[in-house]
Amino acid sequence: MEDLFFSDKEIRLQKEIRGFLKKELEPIKENINKNDEIPLELIRKIGAKGYFGPLISKEYGGSELGMISHMIITEEISRLNVAVSVTRTPCILDGITLFRYGTKEQKEKYLSVIARAEKICAICITEKGAGTDVAGIQTIAEKKGGEYVINGSKRFITNAGLADYYFVWALTDQKVNPRDGLSIFLVEKDTPGFITDNPYGLMGLRGVKNGTLEFENVYVPKENLIGEEGKGFQMLMKTFNVERLTLSSECNGISLAAFEDSKKYVRERIQFGKKIATFQAIRLKIAKMATEIRAARLLTYSSARLWDLGKEVTKEASMSKAFSSKTAVETTTEAVQVHGGDGYTDVYPVERYMRDAKFFQIGGGTSEIQNLIIAREELK
Repeated sequence: MEDLFFSDKEIRLQKEIRGFLKKELEPIKENINKNDEIPLELIRKIGAKGYFGPLISKEYGGSELGMISHMIITEEISRLNVAVSVTRTPCILDGITLFRYGTKEQKEKYLSVIARAEKICAICITEKGAGTDVAGIQTIAEKKGGEYVINGSKRFITNAGLADYYFVWALTDQKVNPRDGLSIFLVEKDTPGFITDNPYGLMGLRGVKNGTLEFENVYVPKENLIGEEGKGFQMLMKTFNVERLTLSSECNGISLAAFEDSKKYVRERIQFGKKIATFQAIRLKIAKMATEIRAARLLTYSSARLWDLGKEVTKEASMSKAFSSKTAVETTTEAVQVHGGDGYTDVYPVERYMRDAKFFQIGGGTSEIQNLIIAREELK
């Protein structure tokens, strides 16, 4: 894999981040799961190393490493605890959105602190009636003089209550098709009328803050409009490609962790006087896991390479997301099966991998939607 896609610089990055994570994340990866809390200090340390800014230019505080490097970073974090990576993801998405469409003044004010994780972000799209159907957004931003007044609500927002900056998609023109009437606003925490809440827990991703947002006459200066008014939908579609590639690497990280743990377990577990690694049924499971993980990673890294080359990757990003998430769910399920009764306890992390993996067939666009996008692109 590395020989096919990684430059010498990228191989050095992989070794570097593994060393960093072995010291900073590995000792606490299960504590995060048990305590349902990611230390903010850890997020700051990851940001200080430049791992939040691979898609941001050095001019604005990023590391400018590119998509392949971003995939490497994401995969390595996710191998240890994917919840930490999921907390990072909105900062990547908001960062690239601001980098692409923000004004020079906005970039100078906000982008460098996002790229270094000095400020945490949330990407705010989903609502009660707008999940897969982004055009169903009902949150409204009405222009009044030099400000916009936002009213509405959001749900399933990663980093709700934790984030400093909330990138909010809202309707600025209710008379046109929502695809032509959405705009993006940067709302800072503690803005009057802006309320966050965390009313539910999650099946997996322990430590991730996910919740709801309420906007009650929230006044935002016009300077906080990101990009052109009414172009929010088009900008979001471009950002979705980055999200899908990011989530694909998170899936691959989970799959790799489950696979390595399974190989270790079957080499040690004795049944009927033999290591279960000698049983044909187990060996067939290991072979299937190995093949599907390799295919998922090849698909993801090839898509990332196309992105680095400046190519359109809508189809490839959806392929990566659909296949990698399917692989993660199947691999982690098999990992629990391979571990037998041990796999159904919290003594081994495979139960965490299984719970975490399911999110990725839903979040960031369901697998069904990814397949529809793939078909649309193929049938153009």
